[in-house]
Amino acid sequence: MKVRQVERELRLPKAAWKIPQQEPLKSITWMQLLDCYASRSHIHGLYQVFLPTIRLRMRLLWALALFCAISVLIYVSYLLAERYQRKHFQTTIAAAHLPMYKFSFPVVIICNKNRLNWSRLSQIEHQYNITSSQKELFERTLTAYDALSFGHFKVFNSLMDEDLLPLNHLNFTKIVTEMSWRCDELLEGCIWEKELVNCCDLFHPRRQTQGLCLAFNEQEQRRNYDMGPNTGLMVRLLLHKEKHAPGNERTKGFVIDIVEPFVWFGFPVEVVPYTRTNIGVTGVYNYYDESTFSMPSGQRRCVMDYERESEHFQTLQGQKYMLENCLAECQQRHLLAYCNCTLDLFYPPSNYKACELKDLPCLAAHNYLLQNYEEPGEHPYVHRNAPGLICDCLHNCKSLTLMTEIRKKVMEPWKVHNSSVNNGMLLNVFYKRPGMLAYKTNLIYSWLDLLVSFGGICQLCLGCSIISLIELMHFGLVDIPNYCWLRWWKN
Repeated sequence: MKVRQVERELRLPKAAWKIPQQEPLKSITWMQLLDCYASRSHIHGLYQVFLPTIRLRMRLLWALALFCAISVLIYVSYLLAERYQRKHFQTTIAAAHLPMYKFSFPVVIICNKNRLNWSRLSQIEHQYNITSSQKELFERTLTAYDALSFGHFKVFNSLMDEDLLPLNHLNFTKIVTEMSWRCDELLEGCIWEKELVNCCDLFHPRRQTQGLCLAFNEQEQRRNYDMGPNTGLMVRLLLHKEKHAPGNERTKGFVIDIVEPFVWFGFPVEVVPYTRTNIGVTGVYNYYDESTFSMPSGQRRCVMDYERESEHFQTLQGQKYMLENCLAECQQRHLLAYCNCTLDLFYPPSNYKACELKDLPCLAAHNYLLQNYEEPGEHPYVHRNAPGLICDCLHNCKSLTLMTEIRKKVMEPWKVHNSSVNNGMLLNVFYKRPGMLAYKTNLIYSWLDLLVSFGGICQLCLGCSIISLIELMHFGLVDIPNYCWLRWWKN
């Protein structure tokens, strides 16, 4: 009867503790208070431990069982928390046939391996007042620029131990831009989606690590809804061997770079003249889902566009973050570190100091350091004869990887009916397939999985739920303080 009296007292409102007819508070013990909570608790085994009528031996057995269950709960909860903290990823196929037309047609960058139209040399020399004593050095410098690309600065070896100050005032980036091939000199017969189009309406000058080139679809971001040969871009490239620099002994041909929009440079391929080159383009799309966005970029191993405060967010000035743009920015920083300048012909306008003529021999002297890229921490596993570019660059969390399949057919220019291709080659770029694979990367174990697993182990060990935890919190935060306060106040 006394236990039931205590239960009724605890279930009454706070004012009921003051009813004088009730049993004095000093007669209610802690064990009775615990028994009152245990008798209505949803935590299994708790009631048996505090049941007054149970034998001591059974009470001990139930206490031992409850202790073991709580120990298992704590240990498994620790394992779940550790698993959640590891943040392991999994990559799955999100779509097997993601339509190619959902993305812009690739940017096609075309460069002549002979960068300059040598027929404009006399005009340039007259425009910049090049004297007869300066002419030999001026032409030797332009010949080096004619074969220049990133990682091939050894073309400036001919300027070593030369007095370059007489021409150091000249802006060779501007001069090279004026001598570079124009769209009407390099291209003709452009066809886009089976319609004949003016090449200069499709292609625009574009700086790149190969020099000044011509780019298609960089700004317009056109889309193509068809697939197969002759359904994308077709263009005839003109070689004009008679207008090449006589001092450039490199093989003749063109450099083609096919990149995703917003990407500054890729890994170009060389194509030879007198051929019909078909380039079939396919792609793979990779993205990280929302469950990974709360993680830092270093742990996620990719960068979002808005993570400008991240240590990995390094990109060209005014450009979107992409892996290739980060590598281009890394190139500039290495050039600044070695020669205190950057070759602005290769990159968009920036605040970095541009290399002058007197700085070009420095680039040639450090060319061996600019040949390869290094991953941070790869030295124990990869042997290199010379250090390379150390660029801690990550992929964009939403990136499209383009893959190309190149097929070439020799046009046999010695035959009469193929005489029109004697001055160049034919280029055909198209989608090879209508769809592509899309991969999604997400957390193997998210906070939602943690919550479900914790609820399951609580149910398994103690048979409790969220309501049981709320009851326990109410007992610890409300009932016990009220009991202590009323006993102290009454005494």
